[in-house]
Amino acid sequence: TIATETRRAPEFRVGVSVRGCLALVRAAKTWAAGQGRHYVLPDDVKTLVEPVLAHRVLLDPEAEFAGTTALEVLQRIVADIAPPAQRAA
Repeated sequence: TIATETRRAPEFRVGVSVRGCLALVRAAKTWAAGQGRHYVLPDDVKTLVEPVLAHRVLLDPEAEFAGTTALEVLQRIVADIAPPAQRAA
């Protein structure tokens, strides 16, 4: 999951907490409802990663001095994680 990968990323000293995960889920559901859907799309999650999670992580000082931003690391993590596969009916 995204949260697990933020905890494994060497650029982060502190990754996303359980509360951060729940906030992302709630935001994605609200976003989908605002779009007139009863379901969340992977693109909804990608759209909301920055505003919901970027302030919830703490960069390692070395990564920060190297010019790395939390957004860059989050974008890489999201790009590397495959979206869930649709279940066969």
